[in-house]
Amino acid sequence: MTGIIKSFHGIIPPVVTLFKEDGDFHWEANKELTDYLIDKGVHGILYMGSTGEFSSLSIQQRKTFVAKMVEYVDNRVPVLIGTGTTSLIDTIDLSRHAQANGADGVLVVSPYYWKFSEDQLFEYFTAIADRVDISVMLYNIPLLTGQSLSPELVARLAETSQNIVGIKDTIESLGHIRKLIFETKKVRKDFAVFAAFDDLVLPALQMGAAGAINGTSIFAPEPSVNLYNSYREGEYKKALELHQKILPLMSIYELSQPLFLAIKEAVNQAVLGYDTPNMAPAPPVDSALKRNIQSFVNTYLM
Repeated sequence: MTGIIKSFHGIIPPVVTLFKEDGDFHWEANKELTDYLIDKGVHGILYMGSTGEFSSLSIQQRKTFVAKMVEYVDNRVPVLIGTGTTSLIDTIDLSRHAQANGADGVLVVSPYYWKFSEDQLFEYFTAIADRVDISVMLYNIPLLTGQSLSPELVARLAETSQNIVGIKDTIESLGHIRKLIFETKKVRKDFAVFAAFDDLVLPALQMGAAGAINGTSIFAPEPSVNLYNSYREGEYKKALELHQKILPLMSIYELSQPLFLAIKEAVNQAVLGYDTPNMAPAPPVDSALKRNIQSFVNTYLM
């Protein structure tokens, strides 16, 4: 099994996973969302991230979805696959499956539930990187894992494993992103740091980030894509204007718990134009959330 080490940049939406009433994947809806995002100019696609509900799916469901959707993308944009679990064996299995099915890279969250030492985390991520031949992106999301990956640990991994090419830093601290960029650039000029919170996209780019894997780009990709492209082209005034347009979109994160419920409903209303149900343990969308999302769409997306 051989692969190619690729770098990533730009806006990579962490897409939601869409289902039918019987709990099976809604293939047409997933394909329609994928086509929509690619048509809007995104620089990649992430399947099976947190907003993709990987934690609610079985290993086989994740494999089935990945095989079908990577084939559907058909190299139109780079594809990242979230393969993290609480099991090293399962994470390696999912990562090798992603490689075998043509993914360009995998996004690996730190093992959640238990807290581990930095040396233990180093061994964990190194073991995964050693067993695939494609790019590995680290995923730092302390809100859900209970601990943060330190800039020193990330730099150590970047220096040791050449196929660990970047990190998605889902943390509200701009200082943490700055330290990640500073520490990793000491050992790897090509190491890519991605912001996750939408209000940090522009300041992260100003500090040397490679792009963003941000939630609002799932249902409103154009502001983020245009911001990234404008910044790279030196059109800083336009980038700032787009930054200001993105800021109010973050109010969607306050409309539901878990937050992906509101994002999926925004996809239903603003992208698809029809309902797709949620899968347990996520509850059905109630009338209040539907109304709130309709107001959100009318206010910010029309």
